[in-house]
Amino acid sequence: MPVQPTMAFQEQSPGGMALSEYRSQQVEVSMVRQQYIWRFPDANQHLAQFAHHIQVDGTVPVRLQDFVITYRKPLRFSRGPAPDAGSMVSRPGDEVQISKNDQFLVTESIAPEFTGEQSYRRLEVAKLKVGDESYVLTVANGFLHRPMWLAIYAADGSAVYRIGLPHGHWQFTEHADGISMVDISGSGRRVLIRPEH
Repeated sequence: MPVQPTMAFQEQSPGGMALSEYRSQQVEVSMVRQQYIWRFPDANQHLAQFAHHIQVDGTVPVRLQDFVITYRKPLRFSRGPAPDAGSMVSRPGDEVQISKNDQFLVTESIAPEFTGEQSYRRLEVAKLKVGDESYVLTVANGFLHRPMWLAIYAADGSAVYRIGLPHGHWQFTEHADGISMVDISGSGRRVLIRPEH
């Protein structure tokens, strides 16, 4: 299993949570300003405009061409008193697993701050093609006002890009060399991926 990379920098979200960004050496990120067009009112439809995309609700593994994605969602009981006054209530994170040809490539936890407490939370996944290389884009978000978790993995499971975004109001666009993401103010990032092969 690939070693998970370290963070490039951290910024504070409006709720006070530290949002981090990781960029591999094959990624170049630039700030962009462009028009935001809200196409999908549902918070679970961020990647619907990508050529190859799926939603994973956590009940069964889902196939996206060569990749199989599993989304594990533990039940959370953070509201109400703890069973024992001396114990703490555990809030385990969700977990995404990506495999190819029956070999696990990625197993990564997603913090509850990104997904919320609801049992109907889902993961969105899209396949990107940059040159001859394939990449897997994953997005987790509970509600539009919550922070969003985004990660891009190479076909071997290595992390290419990962970021915590401060809210769920983002429009993602697929490009031949990566993706762009813009929020409702028209500000965002353009992520350019340079294949290593």
